[in-house]
Amino acid sequence: MREIKCFIGGKEKNDNGNSDGMGEKTERVKLLIKKYLELNNVSVLTGAGTSFHLGAPVIQTIPQKIHEALMATEKVKDEYKKQLDELGGEFTTTPLETFINYLQASRFIFGIRGEDTSNIDGLISAAQEKLFKLCNTEQIPLNQEYESDDHLKENKYFYHEKFVKKILQRPVNLRRINLFTTNYDLAFEYAFDNTGVQYINGFSGFSRRSFHPETYDYDIYYPGQTTSGTVHRAERVIRYYKLHGSLSWIAKEPGPGNYYGIEEIPVGREKPPHELIIYPCVTKKTFTLDLPYSELFRLFSSAIKQDQSVLFCLGYSFNDEHINDIIYQSLSIPSFTLFIIDYRGTENPEIRRLRDLDDPRIIIIEGEGAKFTNFVSDILPDLCEEDDDIKIAETMNMLSQKGECSEKEDIDV
Repeated sequence: MREIKCFIGGKEKNDNGNSDGMGEKTERVKLLIKKYLELNNVSVLTGAGTSFHLGAPVIQTIPQKIHEALMATEKVKDEYKKQLDELGGEFTTTPLETFINYLQASRFIFGIRGEDTSNIDGLISAAQEKLFKLCNTEQIPLNQEYESDDHLKENKYFYHEKFVKKILQRPVNLRRINLFTTNYDLAFEYAFDNTGVQYINGFSGFSRRSFHPETYDYDIYYPGQTTSGTVHRAERVIRYYKLHGSLSWIAKEPGPGNYYGIEEIPVGREKPPHELIIYPCVTKKTFTLDLPYSELFRLFSSAIKQDQSVLFCLGYSFNDEHINDIIYQSLSIPSFTLFIIDYRGTENPEIRRLRDLDDPRIIIIEGEGAKFTNFVSDILPDLCEEDDDIKIAETMNMLSQKGECSEKEDIDV
């Protein structure tokens, strides 16, 4: 059994202070998580740690591959060095989101002055194209650490699918679970499609899917079967929020049917067809977040500030000040519980600071077992005794085989 540590209120959890076997500790942690998953208001926040095994980069600074690609592109190399120098940083210390935000702000100012923006336009397009290639999980290879994983060899999104199936085992009479992510990649979208899960992601439309945040207030029900009009809520539905934008979001001119100027498109394999919509990381809190991020963050705040709420943070490094502020404000609510599942855990200064608060509402799980793949396989509990999807598939296969045998017998007769 993989090693885990569980801190509750700043203290490592062991019964009566005794050192338990790892299996017993894991079972106790599973029961603890199960109890909180069965609360009425459950939200999950996922970060880069949930896509690490897929080969997606941990984007805190400008990734080495993006830096090298921009330096090797003659059309943008000089502009890249110039803008990086003006920002006053090295690529190893400059957050990528801050850099792209700086470029967008510079382009806006140059445009107001009537100055040429073609160089900055080219640099933004090149940087986002490289980012797209780095985060497009359909094209990038698995992280070397996971190349021997048989599940991933067969299905790249095996652990995302298993995670989604488990969290959707909650009783249907409870509120829909909210899944928030800071990742640009589409790993969860692929998992939803592969498992037949309906997800409400703030977009509506068919030929043109535009951002309409009011759709988060919608739900899916079966029609009434009686004259009384009684309806039943559909299963396998999740609310999904991409707090930092997405590889599938593109900028469009705002209009009557697209107030926010954002559309969702199917993602190609090579490069984005238009400028991507990704999070403009405003480092100074005195600045106001622009749409749609202000709306998404408002929804995040509203979701976790409900009575008896729990927030599970998976693979989130607490590097976003706006998200952190919302989480910390929620700690002022006595019934709020914060679950942090992170491989490094208290090696992260911000997570260690949370542990040192000695607040029993803050629960931290760290260690090898807290890696996303291990957490999904070994620690995240099954709320049902059996995997319904597997059982249904087995039943249909058996019926199919029986039908084939019956047909063969009829032919023989």
